[in-house]
Amino acid sequence: MDDFKTRKHLLQEAREFAEFSRRDFLGGATAVAGVAMAGASLTKSVSASEIQVAQSGKKVRVGIPLTYGPFNQPWRRGCWQLVQTVLDMGGEPVTIRGEPTKASEQDAERSLLDRDIDVLCMGIYSLEPETEYLADEAASRGIPTVGFAVPVKNSPAVVEDTWATAMTLGYYVQNALQRNGALVQTAEDKGFYTPFDMEADMLDLMTKYEPRMKMLPFMPGTVSTQDQISKGRENGLSLMQANPEPGSVAGFISWWWPLTIGFGQAAKQMGRTDIRMFNHYFSDQLLGEMAAGTYPIEFSTDVPWHTLGKKTAELAMAMGRGEKVEPYQYRVPVTAIVQEEAAAALSEVQEMDKKAIALLGKYGG
Repeated sequence: MDDFKTRKHLLQEAREFAEFSRRDFLGGATAVAGVAMAGASLTKSVSASEIQVAQSGKKVRVGIPLTYGPFNQPWRRGCWQLVQTVLDMGGEPVTIRGEPTKASEQDAERSLLDRDIDVLCMGIYSLEPETEYLADEAASRGIPTVGFAVPVKNSPAVVEDTWATAMTLGYYVQNALQRNGALVQTAEDKGFYTPFDMEADMLDLMTKYEPRMKMLPFMPGTVSTQDQISKGRENGLSLMQANPEPGSVAGFISWWWPLTIGFGQAAKQMGRTDIRMFNHYFSDQLLGEMAAGTYPIEFSTDVPWHTLGKKTAELAMAMGRGEKVEPYQYRVPVTAIVQEEAAAALSEVQEMDKKAIALLGKYGG
């Protein structure tokens, strides 16, 4: 199963179950895979170009909370394109820097309502029930809202395709392991970032129906304000000490890249080469280690956050200019690579990160 041709075949099989391609991530595609129509029983596909934003002399002020942290390179790429697209469309970004927590995010959004903004972008951690009061307050002031990776009450939103991500990674894992063996999952602590919980639940369900596979207890991974690489290493050491026999754990699935790195460090320390590693979310470090073959990370999915940010900004600018935008939920494509594609992905991600740091630095990021 270490043959590149075999891994490429498994990748292609996984791609058949989700609407994505590597180009959607690396080429900066703006097409959105589809839109789920709230309150309706139908779904239709739509591209970003179908929503036209009229030009006018008004300089739209868009409120954007910058609440990513040191591990949140994907989030930062999304904020970069949010800010850049607002600028490209003649708007004015109004930002507040925060921390990657729900409380900090909501504090930033509440403060932005007092900054003479025309529209408020809300996300990425707080779910609709947690921000309903903010959406209501914004509506009472005549300020429209848009969800950035999260649903927002009575508002359009652009989100990652969480279910398709879990299904894509799940099918790859099942095929790679020939539907046999014990799996273990990790992510940030349950309740911290809901898409991780959803993805883990989805893979639990997929594993439940495979008679020769079983899912070991979930390994929590702290939160984004803590040293998650160390936590991943600690968890990995505990797991391998509890399962010392080669083959006792067939596959490790991490929905968050720092925990993948930590687990890889533990496997190297323990001399374990029998546990195959599967990851969600790219970062410079993850892709660098993956490309170098430091750890056996053979497959990774990701979210094109730059596409997500661009689409969110387009919706925000339309609403800020007084256009009617239906409260539909848009989803961006899933992307994925096998190990041999990591070096190319790293080069392009580093280029985006360089631009993101340069631009967001001007806005407190």
